[in-house]
Amino acid sequence: MSLTCNHGNRLHAVIRRLRWLGLLSLLVAGSALAAEHAFSGLPPEDVVLRAIDATPEVRAAEARVDRATAEVRMRDVGSHETTLGATGQRRRVEGDRSYPEWELNLSRTLRLPAKARLDHEIGEQGLAAARFGLEDARHAAARRVLAGWLAWQRAGVERFAAEALAGAAERDLQVATRRVQLGAAARQDEVAAKAAAAQAGAALQRARAAETQASLALQGDFPGLVLPARVLPEGFVPPELSGSDSDWIETIIARSHEIDASDALLQQKRAEARRAQADRVPDPTVGVRALHEFGGREQAYGFVFSVPLSGAYRGAVAAAASADAAMADSGLAATRRDVARDARQVVAAARAVRGIWVGERQALAAASERARLAARAYALGEAGITELVAARRMQQEATQAEARAALDALEAVARVWVDAHELWHRADHDDERPSQQPGLPEL
Repeated sequence: MSLTCNHGNRLHAVIRRLRWLGLLSLLVAGSALAAEHAFSGLPPEDVVLRAIDATPEVRAAEARVDRATAEVRMRDVGSHETTLGATGQRRRVEGDRSYPEWELNLSRTLRLPAKARLDHEIGEQGLAAARFGLEDARHAAARRVLAGWLAWQRAGVERFAAEALAGAAERDLQVATRRVQLGAAARQDEVAAKAAAAQAGAALQRARAAETQASLALQGDFPGLVLPARVLPEGFVPPELSGSDSDWIETIIARSHEIDASDALLQQKRAEARRAQADRVPDPTVGVRALHEFGGREQAYGFVFSVPLSGAYRGAVAAAASADAAMADSGLAATRRDVARDARQVVAAARAVRGIWVGERQALAAASERARLAARAYALGEAGITELVAARRMQQEATQAEARAALDALEAVARVWVDAHELWHRADHDDERPSQQPGLPEL
């Protein structure tokens, strides 16, 4: 009985150890999986936002906001100022002495209340347009970051594939040389392997140069953007666009600062048209006048009132302002059309490009298997070097095509996120969302 108990205790101890080892292995595997998927292929948002704010285009847009703010104050105060006039003279009377005389005038043109309200509206709409323009400049910069980042990533995967091919070509050359030394292959196999290795080395140099150029271009446009030491990891799976296409399209249109800026410009032009129409009734000028004549023996004080007589010019200005408002209305319609068209295109591209990547991934698996079988057959003397080189080349092309398709899919989905202001944008939109908010995975 005791022996049975001892065996039972040992068995339970072993089971407990196996459970702990299994749990530990699951934790390790889970950590590795989490680390793999933690790399989304995109730079961190805080880094990108700082790089965007440092661009000259965004700084210029910020200066335009400052100018629009000052213009609001200018329009609120108005351009009319108090005018002080003074005249000095000496009156000489025949048979009498001369007398000092002077005249003072103090006047100011008064802006009518309706015009003051319109001027304020014009300034506020201009400020709104400038602010929306600032956000649109940030959006354009985010697009440039995405394009530059993916261009660098593509160059990196090209270099990675070229390195893999160059390494395989060197190993194939070593095998060919060894087989020639053993008399198991002809001399021409070694020559062909050397040629393949040289071509692979030249391709690697070109890929490295292209990657350097892409990184210099990206860091030249965005100096604060630090590039990581690696590109996409092997087996990278691009994110998939969740949610419905209609929700994404509606979100992109609703959050378009380009439309908002065009709408604010239209409201400003309409206010300017009303202001020009109101200006057909001129602003009056009022003031006071003081006269000192004959050395002060005659003095006079009076009230001055004047108003210009409206003519054809003011009517032409009003007509021109109305035409500007009509042009702004057409511009808003064109902007809405373009944004809606682009939204449909980027969402459709995100769906289609992922399907292309799935096909390229299957082609890569087949090409890799073919290259593996060709290398084994060549090592066993069952195939020539020509077949092996062709298989290697096909594998490299399939690797590059799969990596390009993965990056295309990543860029297509990220472009939707950027245009929907879900990625690399500050919290500038309302909390309202469509009824079925598109999903955005954690990056």
